[in-house]
Amino acid sequence: MSIGEEQRESFIQAPPLSENALLAIIAAGFVMLHVLTAVSLLPPSATTTAAPSLEQMLAHYD
Repeated sequence: MSIGEEQRESFIQAPPLSENALLAIIAAGFVMLHVLTAVSLLPPSATTTAAPSLEQMLAHYD
């Protein structure tokens, strides 16, 4: 038995995932990808922008 075979046997073997589990993992990754893309590419909404300063607001009345 070579060293490579000994190392391969020492790894913990995980049971194979079912088709439904694989589809759920892929779907979750797809949703996360789209959420991260939307957060990074869409501009911030108008409600989250800072209000103008008091000086800027009062400058219209001078």
